[in-house]
Amino acid sequence: MKKEDMDKVKAKIYQQIDKIEDETALQMLQEASAVYSTPSQKDIIDELTPEQQQRLKDSILQANDGKTISNEEVQQKAKEWLSR
Repeated sequence: MKKEDMDKVKAKIYQQIDKIEDETALQMLQEASAVYSTPSQKDIIDELTPEQQQRLKDSILQANDGKTISNEEVQQKAKEWLSR
């Protein structure tokens, strides 16, 4: 992204933040921005093993292909499994 485009995006974010009155939302934004503004902060992905990273990539591809299971279905299957 070009610097001028980044500056426009930042300005838009500043305007949106100025409109937020919800304290919880502001705290969440502050915490999220702290992660991105601290260069020494490691990405959790970097801490995964290569196998874990591959499984995560595979899971993302499955989700993008619509191969997901709803939380309700997971809960139902867990109940069935635990009742055996």
